[in-house]
Amino acid sequence: MDIDLLLSRVPSYQRFLTVDELFDHARSVSQAHPEMARYEVVGTSTRGDAIPMLTIGNGPRHVMVFACPHPNEPVGAMLVSFLSEELIVNEALREGRTWHLLPCVDPDGTRLNEGWFKGPFNIRNYARHYYRPRPQDQVEWTFPIEYKTFVWNDPTPETRALMNAIQIAKPDVMYSLHNAGFGGVYYYISEPLPSLYRTLHRIPTERGLPMSLGEPEMPWAVEFHPAVYRVPKATDSYDYYEKYAEGDPASYITGGASSFEFAERVSSPFCLVTEAPYFKSPKIGNTSRIDERRGEVLLQGIERARSILGTLERLLTETKGEMTEGAIFLNAVTVFVESELKSLPSQEKWVKEAPGMDEPATVAQKADALWVSGFYRMLLGGMLQRAFKAQLAATGGGRSGSAVRRACDELEACIDEWAKDIETNLQYEVVPIRDLVQVQYGALLGVLDALDGRCQGV
Repeated sequence: MDIDLLLSRVPSYQRFLTVDELFDHARSVSQAHPEMARYEVVGTSTRGDAIPMLTIGNGPRHVMVFACPHPNEPVGAMLVSFLSEELIVNEALREGRTWHLLPCVDPDGTRLNEGWFKGPFNIRNYARHYYRPRPQDQVEWTFPIEYKTFVWNDPTPETRALMNAIQIAKPDVMYSLHNAGFGGVYYYISEPLPSLYRTLHRIPTERGLPMSLGEPEMPWAVEFHPAVYRVPKATDSYDYYEKYAEGDPASYITGGASSFEFAERVSSPFCLVTEAPYFKSPKIGNTSRIDERRGEVLLQGIERARSILGTLERLLTETKGEMTEGAIFLNAVTVFVESELKSLPSQEKWVKEAPGMDEPATVAQKADALWVSGFYRMLLGGMLQRAFKAQLAATGGGRSGSAVRRACDELEACIDEWAKDIETNLQYEVVPIRDLVQVQYGALLGVLDALDGRCQGV
């Protein structure tokens, strides 16, 4: 497979497509090519949007690709849009395969992010229009599970649609299309595949994207190769909290199992997740040692988190009696702040007990601990600001002395301060959308190529 030739066919994009555009495009492909493509509705969103799946080809190996499992991550939707046309004209990609493409599995949440889809692309505008559901409302993380004291059986309507799609497709390869906000490129795969690793590093590196070589996204991540981890499970987080947290581990988990855990029980596919960021900084891939211990740097990051989360918690408390609007934002921020504050003591215990914490930290590890993590918590501030502004809009701007008016002004200043801290210390650049799509697409092609090679070697 000539991966580079296939990647060269990805066009340049100046913006992200809206939900309506994605669904209209999928429908038009099926109407234009009924002999090759089938459009079907696999479920309905919470607010009543039909969730479609486009099936192309009729080969024995089934590849399932679904976009926007987190609605603030639309890069995958651009890949699905591209694939829906590419598969029509590329017989080699269709040969021996049936492709199942879902353009957007969370249309309700994705619509709430469309305010930043046309740019300007910077961390401030992204935060201003950002929305991410609370964990118990996320498509990716509300699949049923029973594990020790942890029981979850309340999938969202969107998750039920995805469950239906997985049961229809019975995939051999499943690609949950995520992407990161800030940082470097990293991957999750369901099992070790050494022949794949060079491709996973080469494609982003050739496009000037750093690999994420600092701290992993979660302390329970299992590394197969630098920036390549085992797909995380809810059971992994349970085991981590069982070891490092006080009380019932299940009380620390908000939500259920992942799509991978459900698919394991249906068809045991090879699963892939690619995390490629909108914003990059050279520090993210810099493994040079600094004169601080890794544990010290992580503890500094935890204290920064406690400070930001504490500010958000206080503003939530001060405005509680006045808030009647923006519930979808308010509820999400409330859950994220509560759960993250609750988990900080277990993180501190992990830092104090885990091996390797006395080693010198790297530039990348410090960047992750202090500023990349700060970026993601700044986004919670952006969501809370959306709630405050919804309240002020509904009340004609609010009284000058109202708690919401004061909180809105204070939070505006805080977000500006947090953004300046990131801008000063990371000097970030915006990654072109085409590069992000190519990184996602290249990882998929690499997986297909590596799995084909493994089968031929048997």
